[in-house]
Amino acid sequence: VLLGTSCKDDDGPTIDPGTGLTLGDGFYLAVSGADPVASAELSSESVEDEGFASQDRSGFVAGYVYLNAASYNLVKVESREVTSTIGGTASTETDAGSACDLNDYTVISTSVDGPAFSVADAGLYKVTYDDLTDEMILYKIEAPALIGSATPNGWGADTPLTGSVSATGGSWSATDVLLRTGEFKIRFNCRWNLDRRLDPAAGFGQDNGYQLFTNFGGSADDLLPGNDGSNIQLAMEQEGFYTTEVTWTPEDGFGLRLTKTGDAPVITFDPNDFKWGIIGDATAKGWDVDRNMFYKGEVNGAHTWLGVVTLAGTGELKFRANDAWDVNLGGGLTADGSEVTLDLGGSNIATPGAGAYYVTISTADEGATWRASMVANGWGIIGEGSPVGGWDSDMDMTAEGFDADGITTYSIIGNFTTADFKFRAADDWNYNLGGDMSALTPDGNNLSLPAAGNYRVDLKYDGETYSMTATPQ
Repeated sequence: VLLGTSCKDDDGPTIDPGTGLTLGDGFYLAVSGADPVASAELSSESVEDEGFASQDRSGFVAGYVYLNAASYNLVKVESREVTSTIGGTASTETDAGSACDLNDYTVISTSVDGPAFSVADAGLYKVTYDDLTDEMILYKIEAPALIGSATPNGWGADTPLTGSVSATGGSWSATDVLLRTGEFKIRFNCRWNLDRRLDPAAGFGQDNGYQLFTNFGGSADDLLPGNDGSNIQLAMEQEGFYTTEVTWTPEDGFGLRLTKTGDAPVITFDPNDFKWGIIGDATAKGWDVDRNMFYKGEVNGAHTWLGVVTLAGTGELKFRANDAWDVNLGGGLTADGSEVTLDLGGSNIATPGAGAYYVTISTADEGATWRASMVANGWGIIGEGSPVGGWDSDMDMTAEGFDADGITTYSIIGNFTTADFKFRAADDWNYNLGGDMSALTPDGNNLSLPAAGNYRVDLKYDGETYSMTATPQ
């Protein structure tokens, strides 16, 4: 905290004769025994509400303050005088919500006239005080970053910024960041918020604690905390390479500077340049590795990619090309089989629930518009040699989920003969598998077993290659 020095009477903070403290009414963090200063003021701030909205909270104040290693109190100033001093006992808590593993923060159980609390590590902190729960939070800012559909890593991972901060200000930046049409926000320590609710399952009522924001949105010249700030927009004509810089000063708070340094590469269409995959924390390998889709060719005049994906009951997914985030698709896609237009750099798609899904992506205008569909119908087996005994209809296989190595398995148990069979997706021949059992290929040759009998047949997928095994029962 930047502190002024002056004389001090025996009863409390310095008051210039006839004027008092030159501060407005409110809460201020102050080094124990010293005067509060304007740069350490905590102001009213909203907290999270249902549906990623924000809400006012009575008695909740917050601010970003540089703290030196020292002992502090929170003081309340009214009519230019300190009317109460608040202190308490500090403890370290963990909320494992950060992808950066920066999950520790300090909680202070407060009371009026409570003892001063110590800060061991100098740095920039988000400091909050909540009158309803009598607690303060000290959350050290270690890693500012950008995240969003306009950024190289989309909404799945941060674009980190590096720099430093002192009592007089700070700056964190990255060079040659490719920003494309879409939106983004600034967040700290790879997280959106800190959850201080008494019972997270009970929602966001005023009597159930609060969830404080650790991100900014709005616009580059008017950053707003949390859900008070909508996503920062980047228009198509603004695409390019940028030097991005997040700044902070005690006087002006946080700011964002975007300096364009080059034009974005032109995306020209060739279907062979689009190796589409499905990725997300609802898939087997999370946000780390895609589940590849198959390019079918032109179907009804549209370049078409097909895939079957096993999804978890919670989480999200997106489509991205070439195992990178330069070209990615999101938006509103449901599992009802309807075809919808997805957005380049669009929002994450919520999983429709646990199970196997047949997914298509297509473009009829060379990438100007991308369409997608999803239906809750995965792999089936068909053919004279399969348990269905013919080629008229297939039998759905059971989606067994995925294991720790990211292998998804679809299984069926039944009586097989030595006649031919194949696998096909969503009761249709557009996407079918055959050929070598150890490395099945789309549109491959019919399969058969060397001996008739009752078998468990497993169709396995590692995200790139399909294989099958047949185990006698």
